[in-house]
Amino acid sequence: MNKLIGLAISAVIFTSCESTYYDLPPEKNYKFDMVGRCPQDDNGYYHLKLIQGNSQTLHRFGAYVTNTDKWDLPTQVFWRCENTWTFQGIPVYIVNGTSYADPAVDSVFCMMGPVYEMKGDTVTIHGEAWFEEGDIIKNDSFNIIFE
Repeated sequence: MNKLIGLAISAVIFTSCESTYYDLPPEKNYKFDMVGRCPQDDNGYYHLKLIQGNSQTLHRFGAYVTNTDKWDLPTQVFWRCENTWTFQGIPVYIVNGTSYADPAVDSVFCMMGPVYEMKGDTVTIHGEAWFEEGDIIKNDSFNIIFE
């Protein structure tokens, strides 16, 4: 009898349990394509004219990027360029270190600030886009000649 009561209680408990599961957002095909946003030659090099007499020539470059990941988090991009100039004995990198994608459009931007003394130099700018809090990473780069 006790076994029968125990079996009946177990049946009630197991039939009244509600299955809980979470729908995962669909997978995304992430994109990250950097652009110099200035004239580009047939070899793929961008050309930026530096302003003589200015301490820096400010220029905005960027990338076409998937602006949010499957969790609806904004895309974070890390920018890197080894080239620097010196201000009061301190090296200054010519690109900002990080930025986030615009939630309204599939674009992300960054500022660079080369100085006129860099005229004739060719530099490489690298980008690393992080999706899903760094679980998916896309890399790209471009070359730019300062004129």
